[in-house]
Amino acid sequence: MTVQELYDWCKACKHKDAEVYLCKDWEEIDEDGCLTDLYELEDITEQSVIVDDGLDFTDIDEVILCFSNNRAGT
Repeated sequence: MTVQELYDWCKACKHKDAEVYLCKDWEEIDEDGCLTDLYELEDITEQSVIVDDGLDFTDIDEVILCFSNNRAGT
């Protein structure tokens, strides 16, 4: 997913104050069918990586999402 795709998806969300989570196990649900293996987004940063392609170099920009080690709601 590119930053533009993520941005467009977030702009389309109906609830602008919704929280962002990482789900590690899509099959772990509660009795109501809600996902339970969720981790809160703590920080977003970016970095540039220079990749050696042999005779040339390529700059790659990466967006890094940092999630909590503790499950949400605990």
